[in-house]
Amino acid sequence: MGTREEERKDRGAAAEAEGLEYPRLRPVEAHPVEIDGRRAIALSDPQHYAGKVVCLSPEAASLLGLFDGRHSLLDIQAAFARRFGSLLFREELLALVRSLDESLLLDSPRFAEERAAVEAEFRRASSRPACFAGKGYPAEAEPLRRYLDRLFTAPDGPGDAGPTASAGRLVGLVVPHIDFARGGACYAWGYRETAALPPVERWLILGTAHAPMRRAFALTTKAFETPLGRVETEEAGLERLLARVGPAWLEDEAAHRAEHSIEFQAVFLRHCVPPERPLSILPVLCGPFHEDADARHSPGGASERADFLAALREVLAALPGRTMVLVSADLAHVGPQFGDPWPVTSGRLRQVEAADREMLAAVEAGDAEAFFRSVVRDGDTRRICGLPPIHAALSLLRGVEGRLLKYGQWHDPNGTVTFAALGLYAGG
Repeated sequence: MGTREEERKDRGAAAEAEGLEYPRLRPVEAHPVEIDGRRAIALSDPQHYAGKVVCLSPEAASLLGLFDGRHSLLDIQAAFARRFGSLLFREELLALVRSLDESLLLDSPRFAEERAAVEAEFRRASSRPACFAGKGYPAEAEPLRRYLDRLFTAPDGPGDAGPTASAGRLVGLVVPHIDFARGGACYAWGYRETAALPPVERWLILGTAHAPMRRAFALTTKAFETPLGRVETEEAGLERLLARVGPAWLEDEAAHRAEHSIEFQAVFLRHCVPPERPLSILPVLCGPFHEDADARHSPGGASERADFLAALREVLAALPGRTMVLVSADLAHVGPQFGDPWPVTSGRLRQVEAADREMLAAVEAGDAEAFFRSVVRDGDTRRICGLPPIHAALSLLRGVEGRLLKYGQWHDPNGTVTFAALGLYAGG
């Protein structure tokens, strides 16, 4: 008996030494899949530290809510027994935990070491690689140009329609950041509005950050590589901004490493801006403000966020030439994939569209606070991921008038995403 007890203690000590006795799951994306006719849950890493997808049985996946750093392996075993009426042996559970850890899906010493190495390499690089080339769009220049051209002529694209009569007053644009395969025609409706623009000295890109950040915004000094050529980050504007707000706003620079919301805009800009014209960007990732949304407190008051936007507004006003604000933002995320209990039906789609259009009316009115109130009125049950960058743009571009150019939905009963293209115009 003593030997067994010693072995149990030894196994517990080993798990403790690995940092696995109280496992903590990192933020992951979970998708229902079917493998050989059997249901499973696929886990992937939205921050792209983990290079592979991990599939779990529904029973194993049901325990992941307990992988919070507060429940021990013994607690998880007991929960499994209560839930399923059978035993989950410690060795089986520890094998699952170690598999997740080896896949870098746990917040553990192994992951901390890997993250530090990856982020150090990113900080040393002079440019940000095109992470989604060959995944979200063609990796070669000519196939990519043809692919993007076809988005304009797609059945739901703008076709030969030119910019609107208001395009000369364009100061900002809201476009999706969903992948081109699902939302590409909506991108085209937005970028079509830029066809007749005079030269733009810089594009301020406000992108949604899908990874956790310590601060409200993340800056980067990196240029963005694309298959169509490099897109430079404007040094003068960035230097002036950092002089105003301080270098601490580069603390979250690594959030840019695998974030698609700015990369997709860099690709589309490089395609649409004539090659004889210079192209430079000021890329800014906008972190979530869940606390404000949950408490329904507007982020527009006195806050670190508001101070940053005030400094950014003053810097942009002092820079020579024309600045265009480009907002990379999707709208609603509904369905089981995002935490809803039921699949998305046609009736639910109509409800979501009605709520989205009511919310976008506030964007068309150029009213940042009305937009915020529209999102949080129901507790943000539609999960509007574009809330931070759209609110930031409306806070910067005071007095603008908006126009909805295209509204779209990518329907999947398990997880539907909605998006839109809007022009933002200086008051006429």
